[in-house]
Amino acid sequence: MGIVTTNAGLEMLLRWGHLLGGITWIGLLYYFNLVQSEYFKEAEASAKSDALQKLVPRALWWFRWGAVVTLLTGLGMFAVSGGRIASMDIYLGALLGILMFTNVWLIIWPNQKVVIASAKQVALGGAALPNAADALAAAGLASRTNTLFSIPMLFFMAASSHYPHLTFKPLPFIIAVAIILLLQYNGAYLALKRFELVKKLPAGGKMKFYASIGGVIHCGLALAVVLFLLLDLL
Repeated sequence: MGIVTTNAGLEMLLRWGHLLGGITWIGLLYYFNLVQSEYFKEAEASAKSDALQKLVPRALWWFRWGAVVTLLTGLGMFAVSGGRIASMDIYLGALLGILMFTNVWLIIWPNQKVVIASAKQVALGGAALPNAADALAAAGLASRTNTLFSIPMLFFMAASSHYPHLTFKPLPFIIAVAIILLLQYNGAYLALKRFELVKKLPAGGKMKFYASIGGVIHCGLALAVVLFLLLDLL
């Protein structure tokens, strides 16, 4: 009984940390995409430069480490529970979350560092870094992809406890994973362009349907519905 109580308490602490980390991470993701990006379209050059040098680095610090806390506590919960949460929902939600984490650390943050460094160099009277525009585009596409993914991710994380699909259905699950991976490929394409491999793969890097705030919200809701229907009806 004592061991069960200890495990339950540890799982609750991990869940608490998971929620705190997730709120920090996803809250800043929405800030970047729904607020800051729109402000930068209208801001004066001096105001945008100041924000890039002073505001954005601080926000990105909480953003990327919030992602780390979210991932580690999520893995911790799974380890403590012994994998007893066996619904397809948690696996889809976890896949989306892990892809979002890799986008943060492998695409968004490295490319944003280039953008910030370029802004600082311009502020000191120098020229913008030659790869700053490409870095901004790559980070922007990955960030929009994360916003797209966050909507179904949050749904499936909640569904795993409140509306679980406990019977594993290989075909709909494989189709759902394929859809997610195709969207991830598109979102990572601009960051992959520097590798020779990308020249041998189909084109990607399109943000036509979720370039606007309304577009990414609608696409995220549509993705959540499609993935849900795959699990629920097939």
